[in-house]
Amino acid sequence: MPQSNDVVNLWNFFDEWTRCCSTSYQKDSLYRFGQFDSCGPQFTDLKIAIKAKIIKDDEEAKAIIAETHYMIHLGSDPKNSTTAGAIWDLKEKSGWDVDA
Repeated sequence: MPQSNDVVNLWNFFDEWTRCCSTSYQKDSLYRFGQFDSCGPQFTDLKIAIKAKIIKDDEEAKAIIAETHYMIHLGSDPKNSTTAGAIWDLKEKSGWDVDA
């Protein structure tokens, strides 16, 4: 496959899809939202990542990956948390940044 893992890391998308399918995640989804998660967006992301992996142009592959559900809604940004607002409220300043 032409793309290195630095450009398109299939493991991130595979891990996200398998995490969604796990019984622990589905139990949490049922508790938090009252329904099971279909994991459709995660599976679609995995298919998109596989397509991006075989593209020869790095920039085109990065652009495709940037439009995935994972990059838009999850990733490492706390504002994108699926439980923000459902279980906890997102603070403007984190607890360790507030002056005492």
